Amino acid sequence: MTNLELSYTRPQIDIFFNTDAKFNVIPKGRRFGATHGASHACIEWILEGHAILWGDTVNANIDKYVERYFLPALKHNDLPYIWSSQKKTLKIEGAKGFVDFRSADRPENWEGFGYSKIILNEAGIILKNTYLYTNAVLPMLMDYPNAQLFALGVPKGKKARTAEKDTEHPFYTLYKRAKSGQANYRLKVYSSYDNPLLSKEDIKELSDEIRKMNPQMKLQEIDGEFVDGVGHKLWSSEEIESSRRDRPSDFDRVIIAVDPSGGNGKKNDETGIVVVGRLNRKAYILEDRTGKHTPNGWASIVQNLVIKYNAEAVVAEKNYGGEMVGTILKNAGVVVSIKLVTAKRGKILRAEPVQAIWEQGKAFLCGFFPDLENQMQFYDGSGESPNNLDAMVYGVTHQIVKAPRQAFGMS
Repeated sequence: MTNLELSYTRPQIDIFFNTDAKFNVIPKGRRFGATHGASHACIEWILEGHAILWGDTVNANIDKYVERYFLPALKHNDLPYIWSSQKKTLKIEGAKGFVDFRSADRPENWEGFGYSKIILNEAGIILKNTYLYTNAVLPMLMDYPNAQLFALGVPKGKKARTAEKDTEHPFYTLYKRAKSGQANYRLKVYSSYDNPLLSKEDIKELSDEIRKMNPQMKLQEIDGEFVDGVGHKLWSSEEIESSRRDRPSDFDRVIIAVDPSGGNGKKNDETGIVVVGRLNRKAYILEDRTGKHTPNGWASIVQNLVIKYNAEAVVAEKNYGGEMVGTILKNAGVVVSIKLVTAKRGKILRAEPVQAIWEQGKAFLCGFFPDLENQMQFYDGSGESPNNLDAMVYGVTHQIVKAPRQAFGMS
């Protein structure tokens, strides 16, 4: 279609259209724009008659990606489409091509099909499942001579865990083969700074935040490098993305969790303030008001949140300030129950039971919380104090975790 209007950056054009390679390996930094470019390329390929497989991390993301990236472009170009949310298949009326969407959390749906274009969106996460690559993706590429693989994503280390042991991560294997110049392999590495649509200031802010939590992780998440020894990670990006939910209309109870500032004058001297709701023994993160506040300032914010959410209690750490924390809250007008807790164990140990709640599908994010999410993904026990994460851990522990409080480093 000569009048097709689809926007691309120069790197996106190079990735998807200037290649004859069978294995296209694209490690990249966060927010590079690979998903946007891939979705527009798929629309062109559908019109050309290609059968396309779009592999993603979790099934819950697929509808969001279709609605966010595909449908606006189809509507803008007046292309009548057929989207089956149940079958996860997208077609354009009158075109022979289509896109089948599959997710790594449902690997049983991948095998037995043939495609001319295979896109692995977030290959670093998808290919941690070595079985999925060996038994589904690779046979597709071998059985169809003209098939092309586009493995896109932020690297997630050089190792992948199998049932028996650590083995080499398939994304890293692809990277090494492409870097060595092996036939039919093509390597393009991009950093977050290679997206011309992002301001350098925004990228630097993200880079600095990641570096504060885990210096090595900056090389991976911003520069698109394969890094070993990035430290203990609690939450994966797919766990965070798959936990997003719309806010329920009502809760069994709501609490405000507070991690008061240590008052040591450092740049990260913030007070963590996170609102956590509970419904049917599940936790919902509703709001994050963490920031640099005076004692009266953060106490006033807590009081306003108590009113806004009709909160039942405030849970606050008393390591800094002791009983004065309760006095400050009462002086601000907080009349609900104030529960003071003492942190006795390290931040990672306190967070592990809460991360387990996420793995069990019992904790959700009602919205987007960039600072909190960065700390959930990148804090490794070193670096600056993760105030947002600390407050969230106190809140979810108080709402959900079923065990003596001492087991979680609190009293």
